[in-house]
Amino acid sequence: MDEDLGQVEINFSIGDDVSQIELDELTAKMRNELLQLDVASVDRLSTGPAPDGAKGVDLAAVGALIVSISKATPVLGQVVEILQAWAAREPNRTVKVTIDGDTLEINGVSQKDQHVVIKDFMARHPKAAAAREPAT
Repeated sequence: MDEDLGQVEINFSIGDDVSQIELDELTAKMRNELLQLDVASVDRLSTGPAPDGAKGVDLAAVGALIVSISKATPVLGQVVEILQAWAAREPNRTVKVTIDGDTLEINGVSQKDQHVVIKDFMARHPKAAAAREPAT
């Protein structure tokens, strides 16, 4: 992989009353939305090859994406903004964004509190962050 690329791991959680199929569909929609940004790639997280004889979806990959972003074209702010809007659509939605082992959890806390947490996370990753902060 190009040294100029950074990876952002994203994990979605939407509560116990939603099936794996629905989570898979939401993950696919989010992947398409993130691909509209100036990112190098958005891929499903994989735990590796399936065991012999296994059928169906890789459950570890459902609800998880890896976004490759160029440090020369920082878009982390835009990625976080989209994820924040996704989490705000339903009360049981949570999204975790991880860069180099540092995780930001976006969920139903107040917008003021969420803004403080996001601003702190963005400050810890200035090379990946966009010039503008995500909207609150």
